[in-house]
Amino acid sequence: MRPRVALLVLLSSACVSGPRALSASQLETFATRRYQGAFDEVFDATALSLERLGFSLDAVDARQGTLVAKRRDGRGYAVTIQGRDDEQVVVALPIPERELWVLDGDDGETARWDALEERTRALLASWSEHPEWEYAAARELLGVLTFRARLPKAWEHVEPSVSRRVVVVQRSKPRRGLNPSLVFEVSRRRPGPDERAFLVHAAEVALGAKGRLTWPDPVALSADGRPAGGRTKVLDGSVLRPVTWHLWHQATAAWSVRIAAVCGPFGGDATCEEEWRTLAESVVSPGFEGP
Repeated sequence: MRPRVALLVLLSSACVSGPRALSASQLETFATRRYQGAFDEVFDATALSLERLGFSLDAVDARQGTLVAKRRDGRGYAVTIQGRDDEQVVVALPIPERELWVLDGDDGETARWDALEERTRALLASWSEHPEWEYAAARELLGVLTFRARLPKAWEHVEPSVSRRVVVVQRSKPRRGLNPSLVFEVSRRRPGPDERAFLVHAAEVALGAKGRLTWPDPVALSADGRPAGGRTKVLDGSVLRPVTWHLWHQATAAWSVRIAAVCGPFGGDATCEEEWRTLAESVVSPGFEGP
């Protein structure tokens, strides 16, 4: 290679690998990834992957397909997710804006986009086959993935859903009025899970009041996933119905397991404090963490 040509190649390479100015359209092209899958799954997989990469989520709007993810130093991504034809288009624009961008190298923007894409695709692949609950009646043992729990021995009714993604366990066979109940659910992991909606479902099961209840109190779990519980009065139309409740929620990278107990108020025959304590102590869940 002649010296002049070699110099031009060297200079060209340096311009490509070093900091460079990019137009908005160029940056968007580099920041775009495409995925096959349902919109809600791609949205959740993107959000969860950003969390696993150390970002905190802000301004999450699943309806608009937008979210902001930031680290403590203020750097992060403004993400948009839109469906086009039979795929989802994810654009993760780095923020804040800069005059020059470093795309290449281990700490370049391309490596960051690739890491986000790798985690997102891994989650989508994991969700292609949904796990199901397995019940060993002889041992009162209920399990899914690496999770195992022992059901209350004297409780009479165990009913898996058709999909085997939810299992209802009740002290007595279905009846009118309050029936102390446990609801077990396995679902794909979601950012910002709605704990209140899950407790409403459990209360509907326990009180035989499907579609009628309102849970009045905010519900939050600690970051390490320790069980929560308390007393409340759910609204059945305009009628207040006192109950005690408990909630357990832990997750793997891809899947969540939740247990809710809704039972009668303290001082009555329909409480289930002892059964819940025994159940919680029986839980074995290697590989799970707080949600």
